[in-house]
Amino acid sequence: MLWNLLIKDLSRARRNPWPYLINLALPLCVTALIGLVFGPSSKGGGMGQIKLAVVDEDDSVLSSFLRGAMNQGEAKKYLDLRFLEKESALAQINDNQVSAVLIIPAGFTQGYLRNSGAVEFELIKNPAQSFYPAIVEEFMRVVVTALNAVSRNLRGDLPEWLEVLEKEGRPDVRAIARLTERLGEKFDRLDGFLFPPLVGYEKETRGKEKDAGVAVNIFGYLLPGLAAMFILFLADNSVRDLYREIRLKTFDRFRTLHHRVLPMISSKVVLSMTVVILGSVILFLGGGWIFRIDWNRPIPMTFLILAYGLFACGFMAFLAALARSERRADVLNSVIVLFLSFLGGSFFPARQLPAFLRDHVCPTMPNYWFIEGLRGLQSGTGDVVWTVSALKLAIVGAVLVLVAATLFQRSLAKGARA
Repeated sequence: MLWNLLIKDLSRARRNPWPYLINLALPLCVTALIGLVFGPSSKGGGMGQIKLAVVDEDDSVLSSFLRGAMNQGEAKKYLDLRFLEKESALAQINDNQVSAVLIIPAGFTQGYLRNSGAVEFELIKNPAQSFYPAIVEEFMRVVVTALNAVSRNLRGDLPEWLEVLEKEGRPDVRAIARLTERLGEKFDRLDGFLFPPLVGYEKETRGKEKDAGVAVNIFGYLLPGLAAMFILFLADNSVRDLYREIRLKTFDRFRTLHHRVLPMISSKVVLSMTVVILGSVILFLGGGWIFRIDWNRPIPMTFLILAYGLFACGFMAFLAALARSERRADVLNSVIVLFLSFLGGSFFPARQLPAFLRDHVCPTMPNYWFIEGLRGLQSGTGDVVWTVSALKLAIVGAVLVLVAATLFQRSLAKGARA
């Protein structure tokens, strides 16, 4: 009898597969979107060059120096500079061809070296882009800070440097030597702060990730969390099929032939488990193929998924039995699944939650056991975690299945309707 009921349920699911397909497609789509936005580029080289248009209306020695500084060394790796007229630069930013336009106004050098007042750059950011214009803005903040530091420390010498730069004909070598000597004396007084600098960094080049150990795949990190939530929705849709049987009067026809309702309830639990297993195969094998995830430890991973599937079926059957109607189950189950997913780490890592939730609430969530178990297997640190998690999930799931079957039978025996 149980086999016949399962075949009937699977046939009905085949005629209307959209609820199941949506719950399978959504985690894959969300994983792809988040991974593509926040993950590294497919070439593995991080961000590309930022296209920056520079309009030099000052056309002086200092502005040329700034242009040259931004077009060499480390800056050249990340900045694609385009030196244009103002009209062409504005046209390119309107066409989304550059991330920002930097305008060095006329008189910038004279105003800066004469200390005649505040001098300004003009930075026009592309509103159609988010990250690159913000990076350019922060870069210009660094440039402005450096120019302010030079102005504060060389305030008395800057007008004389302007005279040297503006002198026509042969350069005044004596003036240049005198200014250079004074500059050297100032650096001597700052020797204890600048050499060596108080803050520094070391650049280290390591081997490729595949040579150094287990590579981190952001899709492999995201997919377990999202799959944990949508597996619950898959189980929920399958279990609540019992209320659809009541609404469509097929349950009443079943009761005319069989007094006990346990076979019908058991068939829904088996249907839910079957759908969850098929869905997990599609999510993890299909997701692994789409996102090129090399799943580590597939056998422990399979046991953990089966244990979570049993928990998902038992938990959603328990909630459906408590609701006692399809309409209440629609609202109650969805809210509880979302709340459980939030605490379990489906949306973002649980360690980012407040300390009380992170340390005392999240570790009690069954979907947290599942997510952390899978991530531990992927990172190579979950030998003990996955075993304990699978055991707890299987026990909790089996208990909830029995409790749900008992509640359903009592409720239906009392004449509960959809």
